[in-house]
Amino acid sequence: MKAHKFSRPAWLEVDLKALAYNCRNIKQKLGKNVELMAVVKADGYGIGAVECSKVFLKNGATSLGVAIVEEAIQLRKVGIKSPILIIYPEAVGREELVVKYKLDQVVCELKFAQNLSRIAKRNKNIANVFLKVDTGMGRYGFTPEETVEFAKRISKLPNLKIKGIMSHFSSAFMKDKTYSYEELSKFRKTLQLLNQAKIDIPIKSLANSSGVLDIPESYFNQARVGILLYGIYPSLENEPTIMVKPAASLKAKISFLKKVFSSTPISYMRTFHTNRESVIATVPMGYCDGYNFFLSNKGKALVHGKLVPLIGRICMDTLMLDVTDVPDAKIGDEVVFVGTQNGSEISVWDVGEWAGTMAYDIITRMGKRLPRIYKK
Repeated sequence: MKAHKFSRPAWLEVDLKALAYNCRNIKQKLGKNVELMAVVKADGYGIGAVECSKVFLKNGATSLGVAIVEEAIQLRKVGIKSPILIIYPEAVGREELVVKYKLDQVVCELKFAQNLSRIAKRNKNIANVFLKVDTGMGRYGFTPEETVEFAKRISKLPNLKIKGIMSHFSSAFMKDKTYSYEELSKFRKTLQLLNQAKIDIPIKSLANSSGVLDIPESYFNQARVGILLYGIYPSLENEPTIMVKPAASLKAKISFLKKVFSSTPISYMRTFHTNRESVIATVPMGYCDGYNFFLSNKGKALVHGKLVPLIGRICMDTLMLDVTDVPDAKIGDEVVFVGTQNGSEISVWDVGEWAGTMAYDIITRMGKRLPRIYKK
């Protein structure tokens, strides 16, 4: 949506040019022989799956990845026709939706694959599936040997095509890549075993955002990239081998100002008392909007380019800032919680550190109530 005079005075601002820039840079690093799958799960990492998908597909990505069927259906309903992979196994009973919306599906269970085959045959369609190898995550998937046996069984099912094979790095965001290279070795072993069994699978997919940055050996012929597309490095331990720009800024406006005496309690439970005469700014954004409650008495914001502290407990719909040291602050002034202002910056990783969590958690929790303002 575009901003207009009736827009709510708290919003998530998304720079579409930054998304396009990031996508092009990532694709350039991958090269022409490696497909870029843009992961847009969790509503495009909280930024907006539909808008992000359209930008990515115009700037180098050729397929999309989501977590659940409903996310894929949302994209199909707005006319997106590119391949969409549901990157986690779905539950038995949901095969009909996978076939109906022509989705690619990760499968780890024979019954689901059999049902998918039967429904696809009935509808005179082909169901594309990806196999999942557990190379060290301990979540979904098979050992290399089990993968081959599973592939042998489902390759005989009618109207079912094994389109791809994938795994997922568990800790490629760490500086020490020893375990990641062990995972890479297990994935290569799986491919060798499949080759010996004369099972040809077109797409080989292992690299995630961290893999794309630090482990070019993991590219094979497809990379599944998520958070890096949005201009956020997966970890501060990753090498910034690709230049990206943060695409999302969290902003609001001061809705109320008041002067208070020293020792005045602020917000619920009186967890903060002023230690001087202070000017308190109330901002109409709270934990219901996705601003983490654990930032109470820890978060910071920019007002006129100056870093000011968040004081007291964050409320469901509001929070308070101490703007005493910003003497020209006034009602209606812009407040930046993530982003830049007058040469100063607060990154998503800064906010994650203050909250005792990580950037992923901060950005994907942005509430539906927050308007998304897309800048072209």
